[in-house]
Amino acid sequence: MEGVLEKDQFYSCLAHLYYAVTVVDKRVEVEEKKRIKDLVEKYWSIDFDHQNGQDIIFSTLKRLFKEKPKSEEAYSVFCDFFHKNKALFTDKLKRNILDTSDKIAQSFSGRNKSESVLISRLYFLFKEK
Repeated sequence: MEGVLEKDQFYSCLAHLYYAVTVVDKRVEVEEKKRIKDLVEKYWSIDFDHQNGQDIIFSTLKRLFKEKPKSEEAYSVFCDFFHKNKALFTDKLKRNILDTSDKIAQSFSGRNKSESVLISRLYFLFKEK
């Protein structure tokens, strides 16, 4: 990723995706929020070398949980960013996003049908040419 603006937009859109995964089943469990925090701290501060990445993700998530947009709306924000910036998404980055999303979905008694559908949609989004 080149500029700071692109990185900031990326992390904000990533937060939208993680929010969408969390609320797709119309319930938010404490375990899911804790899992997001743990995963963001583990994967999104060191691997991609952007110190403010965590802060952007956490502040965006906090705003989203307060405003409560629908899952589809939040997912669309991520999809729009992806379509406009496909060249930025390496295979490694896509795998990391998919793995993190799946771990969030599985954080409370496994993945349910709504979460599985959203993870599948994300997988096929990344397979687009």
